[in-house]
Amino acid sequence: MEEMWVRGIFFYQVLKYIQEHKGKSIYDLMGAKIEDYRADKKYDFGEFCDLLARADMVAGEADNGFVSQMSKETMEGEAKWKMLFRRMDPRNIFTSTKRQEGRHNVADFRTLEERDGFVEIEMRMLGSKASHQILWADFYKGRLEGILSLMGRNGTVKIERGKEGVFFYLIKWK
Repeated sequence: MEEMWVRGIFFYQVLKYIQEHKGKSIYDLMGAKIEDYRADKKYDFGEFCDLLARADMVAGEADNGFVSQMSKETMEGEAKWKMLFRRMDPRNIFTSTKRQEGRHNVADFRTLEERDGFVEIEMRMLGSKASHQILWADFYKGRLEGILSLMGRNGTVKIERGKEGVFFYLIKWK
């Protein structure tokens, strides 16, 4: 099985978000510290999903969709993407996965359909742990929503589940 990893920037963003939006006591409950992660270093995907699960748990049931929302907001806050995505054509962004290859290795992606105002992406997870697949699918949905926001586009991102480990993202925008 292929090694699954994410860059430390994702750990940093999740922990920083919890610290700023949920408070110090909740941050302390996470069992990880921001300074434990280097942005450019690779970390185990399972460890990241465990962090997402803890974040979702401490958010509470009232925050349904917390992982996606947190991911969207952290994406919107990434300075390097703000200038890159501004005024770009969403079709060019969503049909290319080259930018993410250096940031994570968790799934294979391919474009199934593209037309004006719509792209469908298939994501096939490399690992088989269902809870991790779902957490990553929600996290990735938030990233896609954040990209739409950074481009100044109104739109939606919906997830449809396929067979085990396969997710379809339906991205629409105006």
